Amino acid sequence: MPSRRRFLATLGAGALGGLAGCTTSADEPPEPATPELDADRQIYGSDGNWSSFGCNAGNTRSVHGINAGEAPVDGVSEDWRVPVPGLQRNAPVVADERVYLPTRSSLRVYDATDGTELWQADGIGDSPVVRSGTVFAADGRENVVRALAADTGDERWSVETDARPVGPSMYPGTPLVVGAGERVYGLDPGTGESVWSRKVFGTVLPSPPVWNGYAAAVATEAGEVSLLTLTDGTGIQRFRLPATPVCPPSADTDAVYVTCRDGTTYALSGDTSSSSRRLWSVETGWSPGGIALDSGLVFAGTSGELHAVESDSGDVRWTHQLGDWRHTAPAIGRDTLFVGGDRLWALDPTPKEGVLGSGPAVRYERSFHGRVGPGPVLDDGTLYVVAETGPDSTHLLALS
Repeated sequence: MPSRRRFLATLGAGALGGLAGCTTSADEPPEPATPELDADRQIYGSDGNWSSFGCNAGNTRSVHGINAGEAPVDGVSEDWRVPVPGLQRNAPVVADERVYLPTRSSLRVYDATDGTELWQADGIGDSPVVRSGTVFAADGRENVVRALAADTGDERWSVETDARPVGPSMYPGTPLVVGAGERVYGLDPGTGESVWSRKVFGTVLPSPPVWNGYAAAVATEAGEVSLLTLTDGTGIQRFRLPATPVCPPSADTDAVYVTCRDGTTYALSGDTSSSSRRLWSVETGWSPGGIALDSGLVFAGTSGELHAVESDSGDVRWTHQLGDWRHTAPAIGRDTLFVGGDRLWALDPTPKEGVLGSGPAVRYERSFHGRVGPGPVLDDGTLYVVAETGPDSTHLLALS
């Protein structure tokens, strides 16, 4: 059936990212809309900001759903840039007009309007969670979980752990979930007191997503994913994978999705009544920056080629070449998928024309001196991304 939306732009020579000969055209994105969110009833635990590793508690990397929110769908201009270490591997978190960039040695916090540095916190190398004016972060240098004031960085509470803690996650109204060694803790976000703890098999990976607002999907270096209830840490499902996950999983209402070192993305059923615990698996390559979910599609594999996989069947809808840089991940808003690689790409992720396997249409692309990523992330109509800007320079950029 022909698309009801108009063709947005004429495609240039570099616009086809899928199979040769496919001419899928870009559909016009919907008008921006930012519906009010009830944080206590929003299934992915979104607060309207990119306030954690994967935007929301489900790690979906989608801003309010694919047809909502501000996003630069027609092109970008640079608002500001700040220098960052060349070995930067973590994308920023953005909330309440502040940008939080975890580096190898510290968490750096910038003003989102002009890039002015506001404060730093040493020892924080994983993505924090920012909620209601508080930054929840893991200090791997001191083996401490900290709650910091978002405006000043002043400490509100801290809790020591027996092993190195990793980046936390949190669903509104439930304990802060954080791993340290082979143990997972549920901490009271107001005081840091332990609500529950549970031992798992293998060292816990950071930023576990929350499935259906009910259970944290905790992945470990031993190749396991455990679903633990948020209220008391009870185990409700356990999966054994063929290889170690390369990034935190992502979760929608139907499944948990994880990419492993064998180059395969797996869909795992969280439903304990399901006869099949592993729904499908697809060779996608690595996705160290995370997996994106929206409109019934799973976007995985940034080690050269991004795949859009149908979440119900595991069929590959399309692929797109990104170059030889895997430290990027998609960000989705206003029916547009933004991703890095050899440049910054803005793609139509759900084209209504074309056939299964055809490439997505390109809304636009933006090149820098070198590779683009970590990021992008999307907040309040602005993309934040790390890019190589010169032979010996790397910057965090704000693009709108």
